[in-house]
Amino acid sequence: MKKDLFKTNNNDIGGKQMIPNGLTRRESQIMTILWNSERPLSAAEVVAIAPELSKNTIQIVLKKLLTLGYVEVAGFTYSKNALTRTFKPIIEQSEYLIGTLSEKTALDVTKAYISKSESLEELEEIAQHVQARLNELKK
Repeated sequence: MKKDLFKTNNNDIGGKQMIPNGLTRRESQIMTILWNSERPLSAAEVVAIAPELSKNTIQIVLKKLLTLGYVEVAGFTYSKNALTRTFKPIIEQSEYLIGTLSEKTALDVTKAYISKSESLEELEEIAQHVQARLNELKK
């Protein structure tokens, strides 16, 4: 189950700092750690990456992200002598980020990226995606 990322919330709900799609700063921080990992991580592994966070905080946030549909249990591993769950993101970081932008801002960012890119390969890839999407819409 994927969360609808294109709905926006107030920037401050219940005294917690929120980003536009409703994630708190801590939730966003843990999602970023998961996105940057090449494999699913346990709460203990997240603590090793972000020692400023307590294991209890990480476990609570992972449980909430699981409930919200941002992560899923990927498997199990041993942490010391205990069996523990590992988590992986369900949504891509790009999908998450685009969900935090208005349509106008997303368009402006896209135009700016294209204008500043000096990679012919990247621009050709973008052109292929645009052409494929145009073909889909014409059907």
